[in-house]
Amino acid sequence: MQGRNKRHFVSHHRRRASLPTADAEAGRPGAIEAPSSRLTTFTPRPGLGWVQLRNAVFSTSIFKKMVGKTSPGLAAGELVTVYDRDGVLFGVGLFNPQSQLALRMVSFTEAEITESFLEDRLTAAADLRRQTLKLDSTTNAYRVAHAEGDGLPGLIVDRLGDTAVVEIFSMAMFKRIGRIKHTLLEVLPVTRVVFRSDEHIQRAEGFFLRQDDIRDGQTRGTVVENGLHFEVDVAAGHKTGFFCDQRENRLALTKFTPDAQMLDVCCYSGGFGIYAATLGKAAHVTAVDLDENAIALAKRNMQLNRIPTSKYQCIHADGFAYLRQMKLNDQAYDAVVLDPPKFIGGRDEFAEGRKSYFDLNKLAMGVVRPGGLMVTCSCSGLMDLAEFQNMLRGAARSAQRRLQILGVTGPGPDHPVMTEYLEGQYLKCLWCRVL
Repeated sequence: MQGRNKRHFVSHHRRRASLPTADAEAGRPGAIEAPSSRLTTFTPRPGLGWVQLRNAVFSTSIFKKMVGKTSPGLAAGELVTVYDRDGVLFGVGLFNPQSQLALRMVSFTEAEITESFLEDRLTAAADLRRQTLKLDSTTNAYRVAHAEGDGLPGLIVDRLGDTAVVEIFSMAMFKRIGRIKHTLLEVLPVTRVVFRSDEHIQRAEGFFLRQDDIRDGQTRGTVVENGLHFEVDVAAGHKTGFFCDQRENRLALTKFTPDAQMLDVCCYSGGFGIYAATLGKAAHVTAVDLDENAIALAKRNMQLNRIPTSKYQCIHADGFAYLRQMKLNDQAYDAVVLDPPKFIGGRDEFAEGRKSYFDLNKLAMGVVRPGGLMVTCSCSGLMDLAEFQNMLRGAARSAQRRLQILGVTGPGPDHPVMTEYLEGQYLKCLWCRVL
């Protein structure tokens, strides 16, 4: 992560003598204190409250330890002007003193940002998907707002049929729920908006999402993707209820599966296998998942798409154990897809998570016919592409197989990545020929 040239955004407001200085305000109740010897006195521009940083880095995520001083009385979730330690205007962000991620930046320019940024950016995000990408022509399930990728940190929105499912990751977005709902009902062809948030996130950010916000009548529905039908549960399903990020990869798989014996490990709703059995004309698909609710969902999706049981088999089992058993049985497949859940949730889980990826991939290589395809995926943002490839190289060597990487893909264009937050490149799919 490169440092940012602080002099690019010197504000013409910074020397207004009529305003109180930041040092004067910092001594008042409610301000966060820092060693003043490292922080330059400055005059904040009028309007928003302000935060001065000890160290300013060009990232949308500013942690609490980097915050120096603040104007008094800032409320959690408030929009604030941000300055570096020299008093140079750095941008505008959303502030939460309770969270370890104290600032989520929404701008790095001198332009003044108002509360209308939320509606403006949600509208622009919807226009990208509907007008530019024209996703409505192929599906009614797609990512509408991709957090930092759309300049909306702490907010994810998926359109799933007639429902907009919103994941809240910050106090700032929680406090703007009413405006989010109103805007989505205006810019999307949906009739309701459902809000979700992980309990750990709620505790860390200091908000509580009521059940009334989460559940809004019927929670199950059906979405259409490239002519195929999938059931979704917007209240109880994983994440928002459906993984829109694998849409292009599901379709790309079909050119490899005519007459193939295909294995879908960690199948969840059965997406890859459903595509292979229908559009991909696979001879047979085996779908495996440890979650019995996921297996039940995959079975319902099999029925929705009129796939005969002779062609599609759902197995409730641990993927690791199942692969070991298939190796012992000398079972081999023409195509294997690995799309596991996030094995690395935090930096303290990296070593253990990497080992899980290593073991799963090594086992999978053992059941792919020579010349067959293995599509291996990781949604762990903390494991970048280079590290994922290094892990795969080690797993291949341990399995005594050779791999040709045919291609590397990620999510579709409805999951954009901003250059100031390259960590948003979380999904990696390696398409490998196993020799």
